[in-house]
Amino acid sequence: MVNAVQGSNHEIKNEQEYRHVETSCAGNEAEVNGWPDEERLQQMIHPKRNYRQKNRILMADRIGERLQQPELAKVFTDLKTYGELALNEPLPPLTFALFRQFSQTGERTAYENAYFDRRGRLAAVALLALVSDEPRVLHTLEEMLWAVCDEYTWCLTAHLGNGEARQVEGNIDLFAAETVHMLAEIAVIHGRHLDPLVLERIRVEAERRIFTPLYREKREYHWQTAEHNWSAVCGGCCGMAAMLLLEDEVMVRESIRQTIGCMNAFLRGYGEDGGCAEGIGYWVYGFGYFVYYAEMLQDYSDGALNLLTGSKIAAIAAFPLRIHLSAGIFVNYSDSAEREEIPAGLLSLLAAKFELPANLPLFIPRLTDDPCRRWAHLLRNVMWSDPALSVVHDGAGAQAQANEGVILHQLGWMVAKSVLRVPKVCHEADKLHAEEKQVQAACSFKGGHNDEPHNHNDLGQFIIHCGGENIICDPGAGLYTQAYFAPGREQLFHISSSGHNVPLIDGCEQSPGRQAEAHMLRCRLEQDGSELEAALDLTLAYPEVASLRRYTRELCWRIEKHDAGIGDYTRNASRSDWNGNMDEHNKVAILRLTDTFQWKASTVSDDAQYSVDECSPRPSRVVERWISRINPVLEKEGQLLWHAAQANVYMVYDAARWHVYTEPIHTLDHDHNPVTFYRTSLVWNEVGGAVTNEESRGKSKVKGKGAEDAAIILDTDTSADIDDMDGAASLEIVCQVHFVIEPHKAETEVSEGE
Repeated sequence: MVNAVQGSNHEIKNEQEYRHVETSCAGNEAEVNGWPDEERLQQMIHPKRNYRQKNRILMADRIGERLQQPELAKVFTDLKTYGELALNEPLPPLTFALFRQFSQTGERTAYENAYFDRRGRLAAVALLALVSDEPRVLHTLEEMLWAVCDEYTWCLTAHLGNGEARQVEGNIDLFAAETVHMLAEIAVIHGRHLDPLVLERIRVEAERRIFTPLYREKREYHWQTAEHNWSAVCGGCCGMAAMLLLEDEVMVRESIRQTIGCMNAFLRGYGEDGGCAEGIGYWVYGFGYFVYYAEMLQDYSDGALNLLTGSKIAAIAAFPLRIHLSAGIFVNYSDSAEREEIPAGLLSLLAAKFELPANLPLFIPRLTDDPCRRWAHLLRNVMWSDPALSVVHDGAGAQAQANEGVILHQLGWMVAKSVLRVPKVCHEADKLHAEEKQVQAACSFKGGHNDEPHNHNDLGQFIIHCGGENIICDPGAGLYTQAYFAPGREQLFHISSSGHNVPLIDGCEQSPGRQAEAHMLRCRLEQDGSELEAALDLTLAYPEVASLRRYTRELCWRIEKHDAGIGDYTRNASRSDWNGNMDEHNKVAILRLTDTFQWKASTVSDDAQYSVDECSPRPSRVVERWISRINPVLEKEGQLLWHAAQANVYMVYDAARWHVYTEPIHTLDHDHNPVTFYRTSLVWNEVGGAVTNEESRGKSKVKGKGAEDAAIILDTDTSADIDDMDGAASLEIVCQVHFVIEPHKAETEVSEGE
């Protein structure tokens, strides 16, 4: 994997330097992509009337052979089971009652369940027909193709507004595009065996619903210029169908011209760092279809048009590797799940083209593993999956990937990963042997802004991971309903900052919008993942807090030996059995988080109760929150424990200044499954009060051995500028906590002779 950092470490010291890096990475779009301009593009395109017969991807005999390979045994069994259902039961109807549900109630699940089941059954039967001699299989396939052509619309109801005729006619959404692509490929694969009337019906419906409005009438669709997954999926699917079904050379050229434009728009949503703001799930979706189209276009043009070139494409291809934490668990900001199974075909193709290391689990998903039953992923998993890339990862992380880290500068994501070695001690014949086991520890921090695609209001969000589990976590995507994409969506748990590891300030959550932006003050990463430091100015995320002058979040992640010195403050508050007798190979990961809240002096002095002299902001002024799937335990004052499968995470805090409590949050995940998160809050306690800027600069906020390091982290060289704004000292609240990640000790084995 090509890291975004070179040498022993990478550091950006301030926002100006960060902006310079971001700007210098941008360049002329044609130069970045390395694609021909429109004039040269037209010269290079030579439409093929016989492409359906000479397509190298959709060869029926080869697909049938691949289906019966040992590595696809589970996929094939799943297809047979699902296919039997399709052969023996009628397709679930898309009734008027289901169609009207979304516009009337906002409910979309019932319609989509029937819709995707129809697509899944069609996909299963289409592949089974390649390996079956039973006439009923082919006849059932024809009936299903005819039924899909009969559907009132290929779009989802959630994308049709009120569902009026004017909103349906000529509308092309993600799933209308996926449908025409699916029908086109099935028509090519089975073209010699399907009834000519069925093939004609597919071409007629593709022309009426897709090709005429898009390529002949040249209607404008919002997704053609979208800088997210829609441009790649809609453009790519329609473009692939055009290459397979259209015989009009002018229209084929037009389709390629338009689709290249869509792909350029899609790539504009990525920086040179290759990061996907929509998250790993939408990387699979958007970039997956980008790759699928690129492969077909290269085949169609006999290699003349290759979109999978250039450093930016290579960086995008490496994105999953960079944010993979361990055991198939990813950084899951935005609308993504923690566990994402990258389609094996896509992963295999990218690994081969870009020489990426095979350090992700290679899993070939079954059709029924995908709630949307996507044909493109299924077929390419069958055709492209390379078992030679398979890597065995067990749940304990015994084969944890190499230490590494990455800073995605344009995206504003930072990731550090490192192996923690846990000795396994056994006694045999009075000899002490140590057998090491490994777990992967990792953390991630997030900057960016609050108007990203599939945005959550989560500036300053962080994740703590160990042993295949996100312990301090991100809730990921919620259940998609009408409210999820409507005004006021920022009130929902999965989207609101209340569902993330960020503070509530003066009763205000983070605000949405492009103006709510994290400013990177500095960041530094050791390439081996052993240390990551970052400082973010998050003031703009809280514009509704009139009394807030400045809010900064500073994070320092380190891997340390037990005797390396965590700091007296942390050590004294740690577990009672932590002692100097621990083996020197034992390591722990420590995340020190320091939030500094500086207040406008005038807003406090106006109220005698909260005057500067009294230094006593109201108790609810700051509430810090941490999200987890584990209900933590308060071991003692100042120490909280999350007991995970492979590690313990301890949070050490100042109990004199902060009160802690945990509450369960019951919600539904993206797949409509009930899930419970636990939100742990630290509430500022007025006892002990706040300090002024002058006082804070005159003393360290951390006592003990770690004080010097803490003072360095806290020194942002900005306090003088803040005071100069109105010539008055401002109050300051500092919340500093230590998260200590300690792998579970291995069990001691004793020989029979002892």
